Amino acid sequence: MVFPLNSTNWWLKLIVFGLFMLLFGCSEDVEPAIEIRGSTMGTTYSVKVISTGFNQESLKKQIDDRLIDLNDVLSTYIPTSELSKLNRNERDEVIPISEDLRNVLEMSRKVYDLSGGAFDVTVGPLVNLWGFGPEGPTNGIPAAEQIETARSTTGFNRVLLSNEGIQRPAGLYIDLSAIAKGYAVDEIARLLTSAGANRYLVEIGGEVKTRGQNANNADWVIGLEAPDRSARRLLRTIPVRDLSMATSGDYRNYFEHEGRAYSHTIDPGTGWPVVHNQASATVLHESAAMADGLATACSVLGPAKTLALAEEMKLPVLAIIRDAEGFREELSSEMKRYLDKND
Repeated sequence: MVFPLNSTNWWLKLIVFGLFMLLFGCSEDVEPAIEIRGSTMGTTYSVKVISTGFNQESLKKQIDDRLIDLNDVLSTYIPTSELSKLNRNERDEVIPISEDLRNVLEMSRKVYDLSGGAFDVTVGPLVNLWGFGPEGPTNGIPAAEQIETARSTTGFNRVLLSNEGIQRPAGLYIDLSAIAKGYAVDEIARLLTSAGANRYLVEIGGEVKTRGQNANNADWVIGLEAPDRSARRLLRTIPVRDLSMATSGDYRNYFEHEGRAYSHTIDPGTGWPVVHNQASATVLHESAAMADGLATACSVLGPAKTLALAEEMKLPVLAIIRDAEGFREELSSEMKRYLDKND
């Protein structure tokens, strides 16, 4: 089952085509491998397992079944999903929630807190107002009154999580698209590990998690796209082993008005598209969900705050800055150490 994510979907993350999986090696696979592909969450997935002990058809069914379960919890486009029912509930009361929904909401709250509110899963009304939602583009820039009205309906700080469930004001809309794919990657990786796999790569819409080495007994190598609005091209590669990687940027989904580009990345604090010159941010983390959410947060924060957060968290982060000379990289201390060790 496939559902199209809305404005905080993979376009918000900009990595379905912006992040290419490259499995480097000088020879043919020296270890047996199976590769499974499919569709989910409005995008595609790819799983590669280095092993002889799996039946490919059986494993694909297990993967697809788990992804269907996650869609039925986290989708805002399936009317019967748990999240859709929650969003339609107009009563200000505590609502019991599933373990999956709780997990994603708790991680969303963690990223919200770490980023000072830059990552906010209630920002959908603002995204829609600016024309990046399911209804498509609008004509020009919204009026200030419209922006303030939309802002008044957002705020993850208004969501209360307890052992009993979730409580939110009526009308507060939650969209988990900016972290759901990462969570799904983590869950498929968990499935593979439970089945006995210890060498694999899982990718959903560009969000990646790896374990062990690839078929050539080397680290998995992920290609990072240049944040170029005029063409698609490879910028660099990053070796990834026993880690997750996510990228978010401003270079595919935007509109121009009176000679100025307006990004789909909306600052929850102002209600306006971000105005900094950070074109993309790539985050490495043990959890694909956390990498997913943190990459989105960095796209809102901009260069200085992105690197400050990375230093505070001791997090490997690579930011691409757009200036008059083209593109330049800014790396956190942990990313410098990581690349020096693994390149």
